[in-house]
Order: sequence, then C-alpha cells, then structure tokens
Amino acid sequence: MKKIFNSVILYAGLFIAFILVLSCLQLYENANRLFGNKSSDSNYWLTFSKKITPDNIGRRELLGFNEKDIAGLKKWQEVESVYPFSANEFKASANGGDFIPFYTDLYFEGVDIKAIDVPLTEEEFQVRGDEIPIIISREYLNLYNYGFALNQGLPQISEDFAKKIEVNINIVVNKQNKTYRGKMVGLSDRIHSVLIPKKFLDSLNLAEKPQLANQPKIFNRVLVQVQDSGDESLISKMKEHNYESNQESLRSAKIKSKLFLVLNLIALLGIFIFALCLYIIVSFIKIQFLEKQEEVSIKNSLGYSPKKMVGDISRRFCINLMIVLAVSLAVIAGGQYFLAQSGVSNGLLSMYINPLLWAAIIIIPVLVYFFVKELIYRWLIRSWKI
Repeated sequence: MKKIFNSVILYAGLFIAFILVLSCLQLYENANRLFGNKSSDSNYWLTFSKKITPDNIGRRELLGFNEKDIAGLKKWQEVESVYPFSANEFKASANGGDFIPFYTDLYFEGVDIKAIDVPLTEEEFQVRGDEIPIIISREYLNLYNYGFALNQGLPQISEDFAKKIEVNINIVVNKQNKTYRGKMVGLSDRIHSVLIPKKFLDSLNLAEKPQLANQPKIFNRVLVQVQDSGDESLISKMKEHNYESNQESLRSAKIKSKLFLVLNLIALLGIFIFALCLYIIVSFIKIQFLEKQEEVSIKNSLGYSPKKMVGDISRRFCINLMIVLAVSLAVIAGGQYFLAQSGVSNGLLSMYINPLLWAAIIIIPVLVYFFVKELIYRWLIRSWKI
C-alpha cells in the first residue's frame, strides 16, 4: 500500500512539473501573439520626441534633435538604428475636390524608406510629375471613417478604395502656389504621420528657406529601432534625457516583460519539481534493487547483464512518464482551446497548442531513460562491485 502511495505522489509531482513548464512555454507564445514578439516590429520601433517644459517651449533648438543628440542615441547599447524625421518648412493644405468636400492644413514628414513598414522601394516611393505618393497612419484612416465621416455625413472609405482616391495638395513655396495630386500608396502601423518622399520634402524646404543649407540640422522627432522596448535600461536613459515616446507601446512592453518574468519563475519552479521527481525516481529504483539484492546477485551470477536489468526498470518508468506527459499536454490543449475562444484572446490566439510541444512526449522520456539508466548502472557497478 505504501509503495502505491509513493508512486501516486511521484507521478502527481511529475504531472504538476510538466503542467508548469509546458504551460509556461505555451503562455510565452500566447503573450508574443497578444503583445508582439521579436519577429514583429510593432513593439521594437519607437518614435522619440523631447518632453516639453517651461524652459524649452517655442525653442526649436532645444525641443529638436541635433546631430549630437542623434550621434548619442546611436551609441546606446539598446538602440539598433536611428532615423530622423524631416518636417515641412512650408505651408501645405489639402482638399478633396468634388468627391469629398473637405479642406485641411497639412503637416508632412519624411523619413528613410528603410524605416517605413510599407513594402515600397525608393524608386516606387518618389514624386513623378505632379503626383505625390503619400503614406499615412492607419489610425488616421480609422479616425476619418469612425469619427469625421460619420459626424459629417461623408462616405466611409476602405483601404483599397483610399488608394484609388486622389486629393489636391496645395503647397506654398517662396510665396508661389503649386498644386499637386496626392495619392495614398500605403498605410503605416508603425509611424503616426503623413509621409511623403524625403528627398522631395528636403528640396522644398531648401527652396523655402535656403539658409537651412548652412545651418546645423534640427529634427523634430526621430524613429528609433530598439532591441527591446521593455528594457528597463532603455526606459531609464529616456527619462534621463527627457525623451518621450508612445506610452501605449512602452506600457504594453512593460506588461510583456513583467509577464515573461513571472512565466520564467513559474517555469523554473516546474523544472525544480521535475528535477526533484527525477531524484525520487532514481532513489526509487535504487530501493527496488536493494530490496531484490539477492535476486539481482543470482541473476548476475547466471549471466544476466546488469545494464539490461537497469534498462528494464528504467524503461517501465519512462513509459509511465510518457503517459503523464500525454495527460499533461491534453489538459494544456483543453485550456488553450477555451482561452482562444474567450474574449481575452481578441481573436489573436490559436485554438491549438504549439505542435512542437507534442514532441516532448518522445523527447523527454528518451532523455530521462538514458540519464536514469546510466546513473543507476554506475551506482550498481560501484556499490555492488558487479
């Protein structure tokens, strides 16, 4: 009876260990789907601006990023690349003509094509004749569709249809008006702005203010690619230099980093329980050999291989281990299915666990088999002088 009770405790411990470790691996994948992972750029691109204070209000030389600031940013260990924004120094406005009767002043920015999350080459994203290609934030289109259009009784616009619409872009350079046709070529999830080709924007700025060619460059904002937007060292440096960024991106990154820390701690606890169970398994097998010492000695004298005797016992434990793993994964798979169906997932989670987790049913028992077999065999040879 005691032996059965000990076996139940042992396999219950293994079940808990597997649930903790394997569920943490699945939750890690779920967190990446919900908050973005390193293969997804959304949480690893930040737009830096300087915090407005009473000392720098209205002073562009203090509010903007100069060459020294950008050189300093590039030296940060957490930063991979820095892309300054060029901003328009001229007046610009847009109207929708007869199709969409609206008028608005415009604020243009330009940035290196490498930093834009729209699949366009530099050749594709350039001004041809009087047509200006424009990239806007996806949020701007949503604001128009669900705010401005509904309130003003204007037609809502799909992404595909928006690319077919041309608007009139009115630009004033050196007191001369010129009208261009603006055509949207893409929507950006990374950059909240209205982007036009940087070379074209810079040329208009120089035409409006020729003195800029001889002045130190000052950029209102910079787009920064970082290794991890939740890095506490990065956030600390930003505070030290009074840099601001999208608080939602930083907030989600902080939540993600704290969540991963908790998952790592839980996984470590599971690994500790698993190691403890392995120790119990080894001790359990040793006890079995001690209880049958005379029988083992007789079998050895009759020519039975000690390695084979150890292997037989180890194999039985590993088969039981496979069963426990299968039950654990079935429980996790059920939990994943219900989690994916719940409102928490927001449709981002898969209903199935990562297929690689099922490989644990084979990999872990095989590794345990060879580990336990070798450990017990060495103990047997050393202790019994077989």
